[in-house]
Amino acid sequence: MKKLIVLLVTLAVTFLVLGFSIPAHAQDSAKEEKPTFYRLIPGVYVNGYPRFTVRYPKDWIERRAPFPVLFRASPPGSPPMGRGFSVSYASIPLPVPSLDKWVDFMVPYFKRFAKDVTVVNDRPSQLRDGTPARELEIKMVVNTEPRNWFGVAAVATKKGDLLVVIQVTTDKATIEEDLRAIPYSMELDLGKDEPVKLPPDIHEFLDKHNNDLISHDVAKAMANYSDKYLDSGIRKGERERIIRQNNDSLMSYKMTITDFVSAGDRAYLTGFVIINNLFTNAITDTTIIKENGEWKWYGNQRDVSR
Repeated sequence: MKKLIVLLVTLAVTFLVLGFSIPAHAQDSAKEEKPTFYRLIPGVYVNGYPRFTVRYPKDWIERRAPFPVLFRASPPGSPPMGRGFSVSYASIPLPVPSLDKWVDFMVPYFKRFAKDVTVVNDRPSQLRDGTPARELEIKMVVNTEPRNWFGVAAVATKKGDLLVVIQVTTDKATIEEDLRAIPYSMELDLGKDEPVKLPPDIHEFLDKHNNDLISHDVAKAMANYSDKYLDSGIRKGERERIIRQNNDSLMSYKMTITDFVSAGDRAYLTGFVIINNLFTNAITDTTIIKENGEWKWYGNQRDVSR
């Protein structure tokens, strides 16, 4: 059990901070103007679970981010270590023990690959609606290049089990004010974290998916994915590699859906999973599709390249 916890914490730590360093190319603008949790609207990121929005410059483009980093964007042509922001989360108590101990979680991680890691500030703060938050600013040197990191974290669920982090980075000497404004644009909606009732066929599909995953039969689990699966640049083959990498450590997988929208042969959903009864992950796939009478995971259909 001790080795398993160490493995899960390491994976969660890695996923939390990798999101600000992965480059990509531009994507087509979404046609729908109303922001939803299942469509990307330029300038407004809407997260399904926990439900919150973050506003950023409309001309910024989505970048490739590894699971489970939820979202990353930066200006067109921005280098990997340049300006940008990403949305991440961490499970409480794993890997983050509490909001005021967030710095103790981040600094050791940065020291694993950066030099001259220095905490510029670490202080309590609050979002615009008064939600308690924590502000953390760190500067460091990565591969001889300066990097400044600024993040705002808040506990984003009524249960207090998930810490959401909006983080920005720059290679400038200081964090610019327009970058600092992005994390503080976060608006939480705690009214979207309760389970919803699902149609019987959807419930059956999700139960089958959960059971197939913990069976450790990867081929069986992948049969639940459409061949046209696409999740922010991740296609079916890459999703299979991710599942194989974590297959041996998966002992339990309990999924809860907090929002569901039916749309004919497609359906949109969001929620969370509790893995090995230890920590919580948000669901990143927001779409399922019915093919030949069977539901399949369809991803979120955003074609983001590296």
